[in-house]
Amino acid sequence: MSVAGIAGLFIACPDPVHVREWYRRHLGLRFSVGEGVRFTWREVDSGRSFDTRFDFVDEASRRLNPGTPPVVVRYLVRDLGALAETLPEGGDGLTMREGRCGWMIDPDGRRVELCEATAPAEPSVDHGRVTGIGGVFLRSPDPAALKAWYARLGIRPGPDGYVTFPARSLEGDETFTAWEVFPSNTTYFDSKGEPSPHRFMLNLRVQDLDGLVASLRGGGVWVDPNTEACEYGKFAWIVDPTGARVELWEPAPAAS
Repeated sequence: MSVAGIAGLFIACPDPVHVREWYRRHLGLRFSVGEGVRFTWREVDSGRSFDTRFDFVDEASRRLNPGTPPVVVRYLVRDLGALAETLPEGGDGLTMREGRCGWMIDPDGRRVELCEATAPAEPSVDHGRVTGIGGVFLRSPDPAALKAWYARLGIRPGPDGYVTFPARSLEGDETFTAWEVFPSNTTYFDSKGEPSPHRFMLNLRVQDLDGLVASLRGGGVWVDPNTEACEYGKFAWIVDPTGARVELWEPAPAAS
């Protein structure tokens, strides 16, 4: 697979300062100026360290083209030069930037960033119960066509039908980040029983989900009364200040 993982997720909103503070107060995420939140991991195959960044940006951010969906996903690429040789330039092709990075626009209008890993100067700070981004889920009017487009980047499902990017924590714990495309009419993104205005959903990997859910409810955060436990672990859902549904996932011991 040309793409080795999720290297960043950037979400545009009207008031990034307020939303960052909400995530800090309720989920313990520690945002840094210019960096957002960093989660440091190791690639399973090579053992190289890389950061996954997460941040909220102003709707006028230069990362976004006018009228495009308010989310940018950055993908970790093993060899951007080799990938670039397989992709067209311009149009919906790859536009190169300095620093072994480039970007494209997918068929649904999302900006897609592609970057080779650079070793972080230092490991990320502790973010309490949140240990990383566990999944990025997109909505599309034509999921099959969108998946076929991303397959050009090497993002293809495994034998179980899901796209997963294996990763290892600095402590040696193995886990993964999931990636999936849902149809536009999915109810999986619904918030408080209403259709979500957002075309994406974030999954955060956490520790002690039961304790976190109790803390969130005590802090006045809406938590979906329906939770789930399966072979992959335990799941709960909340709604953030932007109205987005956020999935909280505590991996099962065998998946963590």
